[in-house]
Amino acid sequence: MKIMLISPYLDITSLSTRLLSSYLKAGGHSVVQIFLPDLESMMENGIDFVNNYPDEVIEQVAALADGFHLLGMSLMTNYFIKMTHLTRGIRKIIDLPVVWGGIHPTVAPEECMDIADYVCVGEGEDALLELVNTLQKGVRPSHVRNIWFRDEQGEHRNPVREPISDLDEIPFPDYDIEDQYILVGRKVLPLSEDILKEMVRGRVHFNEPHHLIYETMWTRGCPHHCAYCINNHYRILYSGFKTVRRRSVDNLIEEIRSIRTRFPWFNRINFMDDDFASASNEQLSHFREEYKKEINCTFFSLLSVLSSGEEKLSILFDAGLRRTEIGIQSLSLSTNRIYGREYFSREKLLELAWTVKRIGPSELCPTYDIILENPWESLDDILITLRGVLELPRPFVLQLFSLTFFPGIALFQKALEDGIISGTEASHLKEDHDRGFSYLNLLFLFVNKRVPNCVIRFLSWKPFAAVMESVPIKWFLSLFSPMYRVLKKRGVCRSQRKRFGGFISEHSGK
Repeated sequence: MKIMLISPYLDITSLSTRLLSSYLKAGGHSVVQIFLPDLESMMENGIDFVNNYPDEVIEQVAALADGFHLLGMSLMTNYFIKMTHLTRGIRKIIDLPVVWGGIHPTVAPEECMDIADYVCVGEGEDALLELVNTLQKGVRPSHVRNIWFRDEQGEHRNPVREPISDLDEIPFPDYDIEDQYILVGRKVLPLSEDILKEMVRGRVHFNEPHHLIYETMWTRGCPHHCAYCINNHYRILYSGFKTVRRRSVDNLIEEIRSIRTRFPWFNRINFMDDDFASASNEQLSHFREEYKKEINCTFFSLLSVLSSGEEKLSILFDAGLRRTEIGIQSLSLSTNRIYGREYFSREKLLELAWTVKRIGPSELCPTYDIILENPWESLDDILITLRGVLELPRPFVLQLFSLTFFPGIALFQKALEDGIISGTEASHLKEDHDRGFSYLNLLFLFVNKRVPNCVIRFLSWKPFAAVMESVPIKWFLSLFSPMYRVLKKRGVCRSQRKRFGGFISEHSGK
């Protein structure tokens, strides 16, 4: 069969789509991938999922999809409206069955069945291959696990299958750019090496123009089960199955070696595992040995206080770790109970942070994640986190999030029950960095602006902070939120125009 796979994300690494493509090709099928990063929306809005694709883009995608047997789309919750519009637009032009997969179809399959012919719940490799083979035979996929659909006989909700246990069986991500297309501005063009190079340049932790980033993962699944995260849903979905799985070191190294053989200009690696250092010391030592011998370029990985002792950190720094992100979220015990992070503590964080400072390379500047605007947090909870952050050794950067309630996560249900939200509508278009203007948010921003710690401690003196967070003043400051968001948006859009404006102009006539 001829299958077309569509990824809407700015990050055209799009690991899930590329892995599905390679898996289907290994199964004997023909696959074309289309990447639809909405650069115009990024330059106009600072985010890429609020605008629908223009009709002229939909018409080009439909023209490319004409003659194919199945159209597959990957989507996260934020992209639901955008991908609904795209799916319906294509169907107005050509008659083609559509399968949706990804996070949102996994957590909200009923909603997705209103749009797509088939919905894949959970991991997609085996499910999509079996679906394609079944459709090729002209048989209804009523037996294909992970697949939900409706037909004249009713609604079919097939159970999930066991996750793939041996990840080494999955072919490497498909980078056969001869079979791939990409949206640049309003034109869908054949993906070339020059365009690929531009799209992976200077972004996500390595942000210099000469940084050319390849993204991959060593593991699937997360050892933690935070209540705000999709992994909490996966643990329930795959109850009874092993959800955290790890590829062999040799398989991982061979993937990176092969991609750099084809595209030798890749000079940075981002490992996007939820907790890269959850491997054993022996596994990490083997990784270091092979990585330095075969790859030998700097890399990024996420770390956790549970798995990043001094010995593991020494191994990773020696292997080439130069960028890292560590989730704090909150240092309040009561908040961490809500988050399902009872294991986390100020003492563990400081131990990790000072170990990184002491043995890490001089150029390392860790990123720490903080979740703000949690409706269950008290003033004391927030000040505990702020004061703990002030104890971290410099340099570091805070990545500040606004707590977002996505369908499928444990906190979504709690927010519904507590009357904080009324449905999924806001989740479809909320950007998780979209913070309002408030006194406490401003104090965290001061940390990133390198305001002296003594000044921030003074401003966070509880009696004064309580006055600034009182209802009248909080209401007054909230009046500035629209202006704050506009100014923040302008800055992001200006950066995106600088990043992509010339690139789009260069290809607009092609």
